Amino acid sequence: MIAILGISSLAHAEQNSKLKKNAEEYFDEGYSCVKKGDKVCAQVAASNITNQSPYSKLLIGILANTDGDFDTTFRELLPLQSNTTLNSKAYVSLHISLAVAYENQSDSLRALEQRVLADAELIKASAANQEEIRSNQEKIWETISVLSRTSLTEMRGNSPNSIIQGWIDLALAVKLENNSETNEQSIERWKKAYTDHPANEVIAKELFSSIQSKQTPLKNKLRGAVGLLLPFSDQGLYPFCDAIERGFTAAKNNANESVDIKIYISHSDKETIEQLYKKANDEGVKYIIGSLSNEEENAARKINGPIKTLFLSPKYLIDKTTYNLSLSALDEIRQIVKISRNLGMQRATVISSPSSESNVMTQYFSEVWLTSGGEAANVVVVDKGIGSEKIKNFTKEKSGDVIFIATDAETARNIRPFLDPAIPSFGTSQIYSG
Repeated sequence: MIAILGISSLAHAEQNSKLKKNAEEYFDEGYSCVKKGDKVCAQVAASNITNQSPYSKLLIGILANTDGDFDTTFRELLPLQSNTTLNSKAYVSLHISLAVAYENQSDSLRALEQRVLADAELIKASAANQEEIRSNQEKIWETISVLSRTSLTEMRGNSPNSIIQGWIDLALAVKLENNSETNEQSIERWKKAYTDHPANEVIAKELFSSIQSKQTPLKNKLRGAVGLLLPFSDQGLYPFCDAIERGFTAAKNNANESVDIKIYISHSDKETIEQLYKKANDEGVKYIIGSLSNEEENAARKINGPIKTLFLSPKYLIDKTTYNLSLSALDEIRQIVKISRNLGMQRATVISSPSSESNVMTQYFSEVWLTSGGEAANVVVVDKGIGSEKIKNFTKEKSGDVIFIATDAETARNIRPFLDPAIPSFGTSQIYSG
């Protein structure tokens, strides 16, 4: 009987060992979750990897990157650059995450170095993987093409890497100021000098073609209609929606684009978002701009379809069909907390209002403030019609070292004159209405 039980236990253990994933598999699962914007799923995968594994440190660093915690990103990921046990996908994600972190530190050279390392790894892993290679190279071009000739020349002198020098020389060729040579001739000369450079396959060809046809480099005409998915029905958000619609209409007219701009009014619920995406797809919309609320963004990210989306309130890493515009309010809050804590501030007061957006900002600020080592934040809830004396009494009683204003623009404008001018006050860009 003992022998039989022993054999059964061994068989059960062997079966479990086959079912259990290794660190690489858990990392692949977690990284896929990150790219889909599912942070909880990624955290679950990370918890299944032992702390000593480089894959655990890599996933922690990537998750920190999505939260805008770039200090943790650098701390976890920089040492992994010398690790030789990671698989190819892991190396690519490592370098891309570091590139994003450097970009947010405005360190163009370091960001370029990391993108070039990712590019080399992608090409080595699979030359057929053209979509990822192209996407990464376009990011490289976005990084350097906006820099001045002075900055590019300085960067070139600081890097001995021939691939990096080639990228910089290509950007310099486009910004040529030599009257004896055209941009077309300059790019042709670059192609001869860098025959084996990875930019030769995509970027340089497109630049050459665009100059020949006198188009802006890498400018693509929109194919299909653009849909603005905005909560016009929300009185508090209406001014933002109106400004966005006017801005896109003006940009369309300035660019002489014939593309249709369609308006889709959202109501901050999942069912409406799904219906509007289906309607937009049926009406030939190829691009969606929106939305302004967290609820709508969460719903939109779960929709699988061909429509490309530019989120105006981003919280996550992008995937193949979504793009983020600037920092979200939550990104700005992290920066505000970091600045305040670096200045030695310990006690914070949050001035909030009874709206869902204000509640989200208040809760998030309080969580980040506590995590950073600050004391629990005092919260003061005010209405637009609240009296000045009441505001003075509230803030005098609970002022602390710093005040964070988590309200809309109108409320912020009404209460600001009654706050103690000796206490630093912060707010996100949402409190500015022009």
